[in-house]
Amino acid sequence: MQPASVTAVGAWPGTSALEAAKIVGELCSEFAHLPELPDRGPGGDMIGRTMTLVSRTASDFSVQTVPSGWQLTSGRVADLRRADGYWSEDLDSCEEVFADYNGDFKVQLVGPWTLAASVENRNGEKLLRDLGAVAELSQALTLTWAALLEDMRKRLPQARLVIQIDEPLIRDVLRGSIETQSKWSAYPAVDHVLVENTLREVREVHDGPSVLHCCTDEVPFDVIRNAGFSAPSFDVALVGNSCTEALGQHIDAGGSIFLGIDPENVGAGVDLVTRIGHRVGYGVHEWNSHIVLTPPCDLIDMSMSQARAKIEILNLVSKALREVSE
Repeated sequence: MQPASVTAVGAWPGTSALEAAKIVGELCSEFAHLPELPDRGPGGDMIGRTMTLVSRTASDFSVQTVPSGWQLTSGRVADLRRADGYWSEDLDSCEEVFADYNGDFKVQLVGPWTLAASVENRNGEKLLRDLGAVAELSQALTLTWAALLEDMRKRLPQARLVIQIDEPLIRDVLRGSIETQSKWSAYPAVDHVLVENTLREVREVHDGPSVLHCCTDEVPFDVIRNAGFSAPSFDVALVGNSCTEALGQHIDAGGSIFLGIDPENVGAGVDLVTRIGHRVGYGVHEWNSHIVLTPPCDLIDMSMSQARAKIEILNLVSKALREVSE
């Protein structure tokens, strides 16, 4: 991993897989990733996208769209067939653009706890209601990762693969604030140790770098560290100064940090990143070796030109940080 390199969280605006891959190749040349395009609709979204692959591994987890989101169903329905097509476009475009790429390359799927808190069983309750079902889902997700990584290694033989597990709802799972179908109550909080163990089992499918992304104001850094992830990925503006000690502990354990920032200009970005490093206890040069810069996870709410501009600023921040540390 290059010092203070730049990547994106995963999702991009637009509907063209080839266009998105080319833009990622241009803007994230040291740390590329597989673009996700939720603007394509159901099956392009993060839950449908992941469940499409999971259902290939375990047909019991086939899903369909319902007004409230995604629900278990029988057979490979039209929603999944459409999502299969999206995956084919994404992977083929990725191979076309990155076949000779030899840097870090990140692939993203949703984690087991956010899936369990998002997907409904046939009765309309979240899978989170049944921890036995969550365990089966996690096992299927592990096999899904194994198959996807095998495919990616064939398509990008020179790349250093990095896996990212997206868990935007993990805070609410740990709190016990995921609402039941009736909306009158919430599912019980899940024990930290169980969450850690489940995440660890999924993460261990890959022997390379691993990232857990969580875009909330309370990131469970201890869970991420204890589950053995190489790095937490989070939005600095949401978390604020409360994570200083946790970042130091993660680096002390041999990890790195993905900082989601949205500076107005290069100077502001350099000041912010440097200030975080000083709070953690590192000078610029050493701090750079432990961090990756990302935008916050809101690129899909922008035009393509706006999204490009966000990454271009981060590239300039990265360049400035390296120059300062020389």
